[in-house]
Amino acid sequence: MSKSTNKQFKGCSLITYGIIFVLLFFLCMLFPYSGDDWAWGSQIGLDRLSNWFDNYSGRYFGNLIVLALTRSNLLKSAAMSFCLTGIIVLVNKLTGEQKNGVFIISTVLLLMPVTLLRQAIVWTSGFANYTTSIFLTLIYIYYVKNIYSDAKPKQSPVAAVPLLILGAANTLIVEHLTLYNIVLAVYVIVFAIIKFKKAYIQHIAYFIGTIAGTALMFSNSVYRSVADGSDGYRTIGDDSGIISRALKAYFNTIAPEGFINNFVLNIFLVGICFVIWLRVKNKLSKKSRAFGTMAIAVMIAFAASSLMIKVSGVKALLLLSAAQGAATAAYILAFIVFLFILPFEINQKAKLFFILLSTGCMIAPLFVVTPIGSRCFFAPYVMMLYLGMEFYSLFDEDVKEKCEKASRATIITAAVGLIYLFYIYGTITVCNNERIEKAQQDAQAGAGTIQVEQLPYDDYVWYSDVDEAVWAKRFKLFYDIDEAVQLEQIASRQKW
Repeated sequence: MSKSTNKQFKGCSLITYGIIFVLLFFLCMLFPYSGDDWAWGSQIGLDRLSNWFDNYSGRYFGNLIVLALTRSNLLKSAAMSFCLTGIIVLVNKLTGEQKNGVFIISTVLLLMPVTLLRQAIVWTSGFANYTTSIFLTLIYIYYVKNIYSDAKPKQSPVAAVPLLILGAANTLIVEHLTLYNIVLAVYVIVFAIIKFKKAYIQHIAYFIGTIAGTALMFSNSVYRSVADGSDGYRTIGDDSGIISRALKAYFNTIAPEGFINNFVLNIFLVGICFVIWLRVKNKLSKKSRAFGTMAIAVMIAFAASSLMIKVSGVKALLLLSAAQGAATAAYILAFIVFLFILPFEINQKAKLFFILLSTGCMIAPLFVVTPIGSRCFFAPYVMMLYLGMEFYSLFDEDVKEKCEKASRATIITAAVGLIYLFYIYGTITVCNNERIEKAQQDAQAGAGTIQVEQLPYDDYVWYSDVDEAVWAKRFKLFYDIDEAVQLEQIASRQKW
C-alpha cells in the first residue's frame, strides 16, 4: 500500500469514527435516566459523596463519573458516545485495522442482547461502571500490544506516571475489572521478562497503580460488611457454601447471560473460526484434525442452539438450565482445543490465548459474589468480540477480499439496527418527557396522588417504573416533586 493510499485510508477511518460518534451521541441523548440514576442525580448522590461513599462502595472513580453524568444529559451523551466509539476504535486498531473492521465491530456491538444493552449502556449508573472500565482497560491493552512483536519494547519513564494513574483509575470503577487489571498488570510484566529478559518501568508503574487503586477500593468499610455477611445487598458465597454458590451462579446466570444470550456474537465467532478451520485443517496431523473437527462441530452446535433459544423464546426451566450450562462448558472447552491446535506462530497464539483467558478472568469473580446481572458481562462480551476480530485478522488476503464483498450486508444490518434503536428510544423519550411534565404539573396543581404511566418498550430500560416506594422516592427527588405526593404506577394508555 502506498503512503498516499494509507493516508487516504486513515483519513476515511477518522471520518468514519466521527460519523459513528455523532450517530451514537444522538442515540445516547434518547436514553432516559432511570432507577438508581434518580438517586445519583439527586440529594441522595450528594449525600453519598459527602462522606466519600463510606459503607456504600469503593468504586470511587465510577461513583464520581455517575455523579457527573446524572446532572447533564449532554455530558452523559458525550461520555457514552466517546467511550463506545473508543471501544470500536481500540478493538479495530488492536486487530490491525482490517477493511470493514469498523462496521463488523459496530454491528456486533449494536446487536448485543437487550438485557446487556439496557444495563451496561442505556442505564447511566451501569454505563459509568461497566462500559468505562472496559474502555479504560482496552487503552492499556492497546499500549502493551507491542509485547507480542519480535522487536523489544523501549523503557519509557515518560509513560510511567500516566500509566500509574490509569492503573489506579482502572481499579476504582468495578470490582471484577479491578481484580482483572491486577492480573493484567502482572501478566504483562512476567511476559516481558520471559520474552525480553527485562522488566519495563512503564509496566511496573501500571502495576503499582493497580495495587494502590485496589487497596483504596477495598479499604471502604462496605467490603468488611460484605465479608462478614452483614451487608443486606452484596454477599460472597451463601449459606450452602462457596461451591454451591458458584454452581448456582454458573447455571442460573453466567452460562445464559455470559454466553447463551449472545447469539449474534456466537454466530460471528463460529463463522470466523469455521473459515479459518477450512484454511488450516489440511496442514494439521490426523490427530489434530480429528480434535479440531470435534471442536468446530461443538462450536457450531452451540451457536445454532443459542440462536434457536433466542428465536423460540424458550424459558430456562431447571432441565434447560442444566443443558445450557453443560453446552456452555463444552463450547468453552472447544474454543481452548481449537486454539491449541491452530498452526500459528507462538506470538500469535499467545495473543489469542491472552484474549480468551482475559474473558475468563473477568468472569471468574462472578462465581462467588452477589448480586450479578447482565451488565457484569459487558467486558467479557467486548473481549470475545476482540477475539473474533483477532481471528478475522488471520484470514488470507483472498478470503478477506471475499469477505469485503459482503460488507454491504454488514453496513445495511448496522444501519437497520441503528434505525430500530432510534425508533425504540425515540418513542421512550417522548413518553418519558410527557410523564415527567404531567407529574410536575399535577404536583404544582396540588394533587395528592399522581399517576405515572409505564414507559413503552420498558424491556429496553432498567428500572423505569415507580411501583415500589424506593423508586417512587427517587423519582420525586430527581424531578423535584414534593415528597408528600403519592405516585401511582399505571399501564401505558397507548399500545406499543
